[in-house]
Amino acid sequence: MKNFRVLTVVVIALLTTISCKTDVELQTGEIKVIDLAGAVGGGKIVNISDVADDIKYVALETTDSSLIGLGARVQVENGRIYVHSRKSNSTDVKVFDIDGKYLFTFNRIGRGPEEYSAMSYIEIDNVTGGFMVFDVISLITNSTLTTWNFKEYDKDGNFVKVVNMPVIEPGRLEAVKRFSKNLYISTVGSDSPDPVKIHGAAFDTLSNIMFEIPLAAMPDHLPKVSLGRISIEKSASEKKRYHTWPPTIKISKDEVRFVNPYNDTIFTLDQKFNYYPSFVINYGNYINTSTDRKAITGTTGNHINLDPLSYVESSRFIMMNFMMRDFAHEPYDEYIQGKNGVITVPRTNCYGIFDKQTGFFNLMNQPVKGKLGFREDIKNGPPFIPAHISKDDLASALFSAVQIIEHSEVYDVKGELKEIVSKLKDTDNPVVAIAKFK
Repeated sequence: MKNFRVLTVVVIALLTTISCKTDVELQTGEIKVIDLAGAVGGGKIVNISDVADDIKYVALETTDSSLIGLGARVQVENGRIYVHSRKSNSTDVKVFDIDGKYLFTFNRIGRGPEEYSAMSYIEIDNVTGGFMVFDVISLITNSTLTTWNFKEYDKDGNFVKVVNMPVIEPGRLEAVKRFSKNLYISTVGSDSPDPVKIHGAAFDTLSNIMFEIPLAAMPDHLPKVSLGRISIEKSASEKKRYHTWPPTIKISKDEVRFVNPYNDTIFTLDQKFNYYPSFVINYGNYINTSTDRKAITGTTGNHINLDPLSYVESSRFIMMNFMMRDFAHEPYDEYIQGKNGVITVPRTNCYGIFDKQTGFFNLMNQPVKGKLGFREDIKNGPPFIPAHISKDDLASALFSAVQIIEHSEVYDVKGELKEIVSKLKDTDNPVVAIAKFK
C-alpha cells in the first residue's frame, strides 16, 4: 500500500478542472489523492474482516408473491431490504424486512394519475424509505421536452405527490436523487440541443433551483456533437445535439459526490451548498489522452478508466471498479447464460479500495479465480462486493440460491449461512449478505 498525498489548492488552480463560465465560489482545502498509478502492477486479497465488523446472511422469504425476477439488485435502507428485478418487460421492487420476511411488492404500473408506465425506473428514497418513479416515455416521445416530473410514494407504496423538475436552458434535468428532506439533486441529460452551461442542480420541494452544479472539464478526445437522441419522432435523427457528459450522483451520508469517468476529480456538495473537490484519482501515465479510439475496447487499450456506477462509499472506505485493459494483472472470463447456451466474456475489471482514514489505496486481487470482491473470512461465504452501502454503513450484496448452494459444496460455511444452506432449494429466492462496515 502507498501513502496518500494531500494537496492544498486555491481557486485559481481549480479553474482548470471546472468550466470558466460558472460563478460558483469553490471552497479551498485539502484534496486526498487516490493513487491508482502507484497501485498498478500489484494488488492483494482483502478480507472482509479488514473493513467490516460483522457480516450476516438473510434468506429472502419465498412465496408466489415474493419471487424475484431477472436482473435483481439489492439495497438495504431504513431497516428494510429492497430488491429491484424485471418481470414481463417491467420493473418492480420487492420489499422485505431486515430479517427477510416479505412485506409487499411496489408496482403501480397503469394509466391512472397515481400510476406510471412500464417504461419507468424506480429510485429508492434514501431519506424516507419510499419510492421515486421516473416515467421515461415522455422523454422518448418528445426529444425537445425541456422539463418533466416524477412521482413520489411513501414507504408503504402509497402515492404522495407529483414533483415537477425545474426548467434549465439549454438542456434539461433528468437523473434525480433525494438529497435531504427538502432537497433533491439532479444532473442533466446525456445530450442537449445546445451546449449546456451547468452539469446539474439542487432544487427544493417547490422546484426552486437552490444551487447549480458547475461544468467539469472534459478531455478533448470526447466527441462534442451526437447524432441525435433516440426518439419515435421522424425528424429526431436529423437534429444536431450536443453531448453533455454529466457526472454520476452518489449520496454519501449528508453529502453528494459527483463522479465522472472522464475527469479525475470527485467533487462534493454539502447541505450548506459548499461545492468543493474532495478526491483526485492519480491516473499517472494510465490516463487516456488519445483521440484515436479504433483500437480501444473494454479489454484492450493503453489506458485505465473508472466505472462511476460501481462507486460505493462508507464512512471510512471508497470502493471503485476500474477497467484495467492492457494493464490488468488478473484478467478473467465471465460466463453468462444466454438463450442458446453459456457465453464467455473476457474481462479486465479490478476493484480498488481507498481508506479515507489512512490514505492507503489497494487494487483488490480476486479471492477466487474469476470472482471480484473481498474474501469472506468471517463466515466463509462467497466473495463479497457491495452493490450498495447505506447511510448507516450497511453494505449489501445479493446471491442466488444456486450460487450459495454451489459455494457451500466447496467451502465450509459457518454461522447462520450454514443453517440457511441446510434448508435452501435452488428455486428459492436469493440470499442477501449484509456487512456492517467499520
